[in-house]
Amino acid sequence: MYSKHEEDSNTYINEENSDTIICPYCGNEYEPSYEDTYIGGEPVDCYTENIKYYICDKCHKKFSMYAYVEWKYCTETIPGEMTIEEFEQL
Repeated sequence: MYSKHEEDSNTYINEENSDTIICPYCGNEYEPSYEDTYIGGEPVDCYTENIKYYICDKCHKKFSMYAYVEWKYCTETIPGEMTIEEFEQL
């Protein structure tokens, strides 16, 4: 479910936490692996706790991703990347 961003009430904000990497905009899933995971044509380091930014292959929106305890993945929207109206049209 989305929430409203304090600075822009029309910005779509979402966070996903899962065993797979999930685009927080459209829900497209990516299976994490050591060498075979690509998002937006870029190789993904699925086993780093550093925040990285990727562009979804399906909706072409930029999101952040990092791994945490037991290799769960947190993905978050970028403020201003998608409006609530754009999300509702998906």
